[in-house]
Amino acid sequence: MHPSEAAAQPSAAELLQSALEFHGGKQYGLARQLYLQVLDQNPDHEVAWHNLGLVEHMTGRHAQAAEYIGKAIGLKPDYARAYANLAAVLRETRQLEAARETALRAVRLDPGFAPAQGNLGNILEDIGELEAAAMAYLEACRIDPFFIEAHTNAAEILRRLGRPEEALNICRAIAARRADAAEPYFAMGNILRGLLRLDEAGEAFRRAIALRPDYAEAYCNLGNILQHRGDVPGAIAAYENALALKPGMAEAHCNLGAAYETQRRLDDALRAYRQAIALNPDLVGVRMQMLHLRRAICDWADIEAEEKAALAAIADHDGTIPPFSLLSMESGHALQLEAARRWAGALHARPCFTHQPTERGRKLRIGYLSADFFRHATAVLMAGLFEAHDHSRFEVIAYSYGADDRSELRQRLGNAFDRFVDLNGVGDREAAQLIFDDKIDILVDLKGYTMFARSEITAFRPAPIQVNFVGYPGTMGADFIDYVIADPVTLPMDQQPFYAEKIVQLPDCYQPNDDRRRIAERTPTRAECGLPGTGFVFCCFNNSYKLTPKFFDVWMRLLAAVPGSVLWLYDSNARVKDNLRREAEARGIDPGRLVFAPHMMAVDHLARQRLADLFLDTLPYNAHTTTSDALWAGLPVITLAGDAFAGRVAASLLQAVGLPELVTHSLADYEALALALARTPERLAAIRQRLLATRRTAPAFDTGRYARHLEAAYTRMWEIRADGAAPQPFAVASLSTASQASPVIAPEPPQIARHAYEVCPLCGSGAHKPFLAADCSKDPAYRSTLAPDVRWHLCEDCDHFFTEGYFEGADIFAPLARETLGHAMEAGRQAAAPRVAAIARHVGPLNCDAAWLDVGFGNAALLFTAAEWGFEAVGLDPRPGHVAGLRQLGLEAHEGALEDLDAPGRFGIVSLDDQLPRMIDPVRALAAAHRLLQPDGLLLLGLANMDAMAFNLLHAQEANPHWGEITHYHMFGRARLHALLREQGFQPLEYQVNPQIRIGMDVIARKLG
Repeated sequence: MHPSEAAAQPSAAELLQSALEFHGGKQYGLARQLYLQVLDQNPDHEVAWHNLGLVEHMTGRHAQAAEYIGKAIGLKPDYARAYANLAAVLRETRQLEAARETALRAVRLDPGFAPAQGNLGNILEDIGELEAAAMAYLEACRIDPFFIEAHTNAAEILRRLGRPEEALNICRAIAARRADAAEPYFAMGNILRGLLRLDEAGEAFRRAIALRPDYAEAYCNLGNILQHRGDVPGAIAAYENALALKPGMAEAHCNLGAAYETQRRLDDALRAYRQAIALNPDLVGVRMQMLHLRRAICDWADIEAEEKAALAAIADHDGTIPPFSLLSMESGHALQLEAARRWAGALHARPCFTHQPTERGRKLRIGYLSADFFRHATAVLMAGLFEAHDHSRFEVIAYSYGADDRSELRQRLGNAFDRFVDLNGVGDREAAQLIFDDKIDILVDLKGYTMFARSEITAFRPAPIQVNFVGYPGTMGADFIDYVIADPVTLPMDQQPFYAEKIVQLPDCYQPNDDRRRIAERTPTRAECGLPGTGFVFCCFNNSYKLTPKFFDVWMRLLAAVPGSVLWLYDSNARVKDNLRREAEARGIDPGRLVFAPHMMAVDHLARQRLADLFLDTLPYNAHTTTSDALWAGLPVITLAGDAFAGRVAASLLQAVGLPELVTHSLADYEALALALARTPERLAAIRQRLLATRRTAPAFDTGRYARHLEAAYTRMWEIRADGAAPQPFAVASLSTASQASPVIAPEPPQIARHAYEVCPLCGSGAHKPFLAADCSKDPAYRSTLAPDVRWHLCEDCDHFFTEGYFEGADIFAPLARETLGHAMEAGRQAAAPRVAAIARHVGPLNCDAAWLDVGFGNAALLFTAAEWGFEAVGLDPRPGHVAGLRQLGLEAHEGALEDLDAPGRFGIVSLDDQLPRMIDPVRALAAAHRLLQPDGLLLLGLANMDAMAFNLLHAQEANPHWGEITHYHMFGRARLHALLREQGFQPLEYQVNPQIRIGMDVIARKLG
């Protein structure tokens, strides 16, 4: 080589510098070439070997990466950085024990090297040693207070360990030091989301996006927050932003699909799920969700083959699978258990409470945990059970994290429990702490792994005994659930190996039913339901995801074999109708013979079932509540008993209602029985007559008997724990007589009668006549000591509607006995806020310290909200317990009637929230309010509005619940109320729709004179 050429050759140092520049710019190919050139000049250059290994690691060539970094260590045995990075390579190839030892070596060589501590934390986290991982991350943070990744990793681990406030403090600390960093806000958002502090979480994600506008993951998580808050369009926009930045982000496609599904944009949802799977075929859980959606729209093209392939893929992938999706597939016991175990194992919560030794013989405290305490199938089944509990032996508390739809059923549920606790807005850890602090003995999870379940709460193990009941017909696969409630038909003891919980068998049927469910008296005509004037009506009102091609084949053969027959199905969605009509046509059946039933109120849905002749069940997922509906309406059901819990519920119900002959054990027998019943109407009529004659006395619908059996199960669970034994399977013995745990007969309580109105309570006219009689036995306030109906009169002179009588003296407490102070407080507070704000607008901001009298304050939500605004809150109620409770909370409260309160001119506001219709004499009540108000004082009235179109529509349909309300003596429309107010010295100022009272109105009036 010529000396001038040698001088032109870059030195090893120059080559290394250039390689580092390309390496830092992620131009790994050029960096690799330069590192190799360095090694050509100096084969013992440990830095070049180390960095070449990093390049191989970044490009996915992990074996060569480990080899090259190993050469660097061989050249420099104390090379701590190389050990740290070799540990990262070994972690990537899942050699976790070797990675741990290598990371520990790096830490020992250089305890002050923060990345080594961070790598050790990563490896310990993967191994599952979370406490040790947290210590490693925190040490990295201590060494380098500006190390963003160590701080965010530490925060995530602390969150998983149930230490969210520590986690948030770490995020805040690094955010303060690194004001330019988006990652701390992203981590903060995840922690706050877990605490259900959703507004704060959303703001954290927005801060992360502001700092890093290309942060696709932050957009995706912001979308999750918005979807949780019900802002589905906002969520979709956030997911679309994420995908615009990162089109290959499978998680965003998946979440977008879920949002579309919420909007019933089912085709869009399917496309999004398919895109997610195309990007990441390992997303077996998304495949299962997509297949479940395809079931829901009855898109059956090759679905059985695809489901078979998806189920086989579960064994080859260790990810989580939505356990509920497996129940409607032919998945088998073992696979359902495996999916449930994975799901439970992925929960971040860990048991964190110490429970005291069990005391024998005392009153047990039972907690029911659910999102479904509203007009939902679970609540429909269980309302009667909650009322039938023996409250002298069991204290029964509801823990609700679902919606308050303010329905009649929700009110009934609220009255049924000893306490009703609203967990909306309360984080999982805090909810568990609340349940633990309430000293719940047995916590009953009514959701399992169904939609909106908050399994993290039970995973914290807030109660010593925890039970899977009703909501999820399968194993939860969790060590924090001790028992599953079943019966000998749904869950034979030989299935115990496939259940993580111990099986408890009730003697009749595990599914409770409400023997007070109302069915509309009027049966609609066949024409009104879209049915032909004649012909046999097969029906199946199951959710569409339970329908299968195999059973649809049978149903179409039945239609072909029974001339003029039709199949009546539930109208789940538009796609179902199109797809099933196409499937019928493909099987040679006129699509017009499929009739679809739209959604309607439960009382009317039950009534229309009288038009059907035979209910055809499905498998592998039976009709559950839907079977109860049919049998309660007197409609025979035939079923094919399956292998798993979800496929044996209808068989259990038929046994418990005395119709075991309608349970078949092969598809051929199922088809033959359905055809035989359709062709022999006298045989079917005899079955129907038997069902109608016995349904009220059959065990399936004996709610009192069911309650005693369930209470016996709870008692036995407690006794097993008291013996110091682990949970064990057992069967509850059957009671010898229905509805009684013992032969003791309670004395008949005296009847409570109404005192009659002789004249109209508004105008004093004696010219009034009967208007209607309404059934009040379904009112939550109804007791057997009260008459079963309410009789209404109409004044012919002033058109006032009032009941024929009223309660007086101590009798007035009977209908109100179960109303509780503090019930549904947060929901009540949110509803009260705009009403208090309306009052504040009228009094002016300088007068928000005026005295506010709330009459009949109920749960006190309005009163407490008024106090928050600064008003001097005062309560008035006839019930001593309510008054004492309010006083204990530090508020002024008076016991008695409005007319008897001696405080003329004291109050700036008087509120009568759903009280004027309850007043014996509304005229005297308004006169008393006028006397108590200051000059220009305000009156707030909340009550039902019988002028509203919805009120009159329900009345025309004979379905207006207001007529059957026991505690109301008067019914007002807006016009009649305004006239009455003017007569009594008030000027109406404002009208609004009342957010809490059904078909309700709010009227604000000012005192005149």
